[in-house]
Amino acid sequence: MSELESALKDIAYGSIAGAIGKVIEYPFDTVKVRLQTQPAHLFPTTWSCIHSTYVNEGIWKGFYQGIASPLFGAALENAVLFVSFNQCTNFLNTYTSLNSLMKTVVSGAFAGACASFVLTPVELIKCKLQVSNISNSSSATLRHTEVWPTVKSVIRERGILGLWQGQFSTLIRECIGGAVWFTTYEVMKLKLLALHPLEQENKTWELLAAGATAGVAFNASIFPADTVKSVCQTEHTNIVNALKIILRNHGFNGFYRGLGITLIRAAPANATVFYTYETLKKLF
Repeated sequence: MSELESALKDIAYGSIAGAIGKVIEYPFDTVKVRLQTQPAHLFPTTWSCIHSTYVNEGIWKGFYQGIASPLFGAALENAVLFVSFNQCTNFLNTYTSLNSLMKTVVSGAFAGACASFVLTPVELIKCKLQVSNISNSSSATLRHTEVWPTVKSVIRERGILGLWQGQFSTLIRECIGGAVWFTTYEVMKLKLLALHPLEQENKTWELLAAGATAGVAFNASIFPADTVKSVCQTEHTNIVNALKIILRNHGFNGFYRGLGITLIRAAPANATVFYTYETLKKLF
């Protein structure tokens, strides 16, 4: 198989896997973003946020508000992640003598860095839409509840670069997260494969377990950076001001508001992403 053909397959398989995973995780992500960006008196607990969203907005408008942007973004993100990871690994195999673990760490960080440039504008629009219903109820300022009007509003107010508000915090998050994500997955696969050394492939449940563990490890490792990124994007501010807002409103614990539901959503979503990708590779 040529490098081009291999890269195109990574793009296709990663896109499909990412889109499926996003559908599973999106309602949880909406709750997470609201907990990260809204005052504690509005949503004191995760359950209060879920209950309020369901009662006031319903399932689709509440939990799936703005899914079009991240659905496209997840497909593109995972395509970039897998193709960048594999291409970087091939490069390191050819030109370096790093051990396999370090190759995975470096390739994962590189893949995360590449994906961050795709993720920032997608997550900016996503975060705005996920809190738009709340903003509408408390402010006379016009808020958009659809993807394209929101994109046009950001460009009109802040220029095309305004779509990359929060890029630096996203870059930090994804470099660390990418290294953790891929490394955890590969290490878990090897550990589970060692349980039955006569077989050359992981079983289905092992792939799912490895993917779920990778997702939990990723989110646990980068959550404070993700909180800062969410505040940067919803408040139109920089990292320093976002840090001040979080500490002023919630104290140090504010960096971890929404972590519980994020870890819950991470397990099935990431298990699905990796399993779908691996299955498509085997089938085709």
